Formats: sequence, C-alpha cells, structure tokens
Amino acid sequence: MLRLVCGYERDENPELFTEMFRQRRIIFHDQKKWDVKVTSDNLEIDEFDRDDTVYLCVMGPSGELFGSVRLLSTITDHMATHVFHNMFPGLVIRSPTIWEITRFVVFDDQVIQPNGISRTACELILGICQFGLDHGVTQVTSIYESSLHRVWRRCGVNHIVLGRYLGARPSIFFGLQDIDRNLEKNIRLTTGLTTGTEVDVQAA
Repeated sequence: MLRLVCGYERDENPELFTEMFRQRRIIFHDQKKWDVKVTSDNLEIDEFDRDDTVYLCVMGPSGELFGSVRLLSTITDHMATHVFHNMFPGLVIRSPTIWEITRFVVFDDQVIQPNGISRTACELILGICQFGLDHGVTQVTSIYESSLHRVWRRCGVNHIVLGRYLGARPSIFFGLQDIDRNLEKNIRLTTGLTTGTEVDVQAA
C-alpha cells in the first residue's frame, strides 16, 4: 500500500519519518557514499525536508516501511537548482505543475514483478504518476544515476533526457516525464500492477 504524508505531519508520525530518514541514511550515506547530511541521530535529513515536502511511502501489511520517494514543487527551492546546479547549470525549471522527484529508496522488498523490478519500486513509480494525476501535476523531473534509468524504462517510463553528467561514476541523468493517463496505463502494463491490483495513495 502506498501512503502519502507531508512534511508538516512529522510530529504526528514520528516512527514513520524516523524509519524513512534512517533508510535514506543507509542507502545514500552508508552504501552509496554520497556527500549527504546526517544528523546526530544518524538520520539523513536535509534542507529540502520541509513542511511543504510530499513523501510517498510503500507500507507492508504490518505497517513496515519498504521504500519511499520525496516530491518537491519546482516553484520552491529544490535540488536541481541547488545541489545539482553545477552539473546542469543551464537547466532551470520552475512551474506550479512540474514537480521534482528525489530520494527514491527501495529498502527491503523480495517481491519481484514480471518486469524483473521489485514491487516496491513499481508501486512508487505508479504512485508518482497517480499523485500527479490527482494533484494537477503535468510533468515531473528527476536527477538520477544511470542504474535507475534502466529501472524507469522497465517500468514503462521513458524520460526525455534533458542532460547527462559524465563527470561521475555512474553517470547522472536529468530527466523530464509527462504525467497523463497513457503513462499510468503503460506503467500498469509493464509492471503487472493492473487495475485489479490497485495502488491506493492514502493520506496519513
């Protein structure tokens, strides 16, 4: 099940947010060795984890967290205009209908869909599309490693690649994706998350 929470709900859901930030620390700081901020409580939290930030979380049957993704409106400060500005200095996107996807995490999921991708990743990608359709988002941007590029494609998402940074290993893509019903249909077909296997984006 997908659950939608906003940053201003952190005090109401301390266990969920703590686990989400803990998983992010393990993935991005401990495993990938990214230069990210880690708090004294060993949580990966940065300046973009604000009250207006939206998170999609894949929850297990017992309430365990399998993965999450962060969504930021591009009319506010977001990673493309700050953290990644030196990589893509000519790419500045700001629009109330375009949101940025960051901190895509799949932490512990052994269920694999027919496309060879974990169910958690598939649900997150479908959830991003559903969030856009429900909230007037027409496009999403994402800056991601080349390995994730293959995941997107195997889930039926074919980003318009606006830029590629080759000064890192693996290389970094800057992608743009239209959000519409055709995308939702394509994601369902490629992932096996058919209309009979509904993914509910539930608010906290």
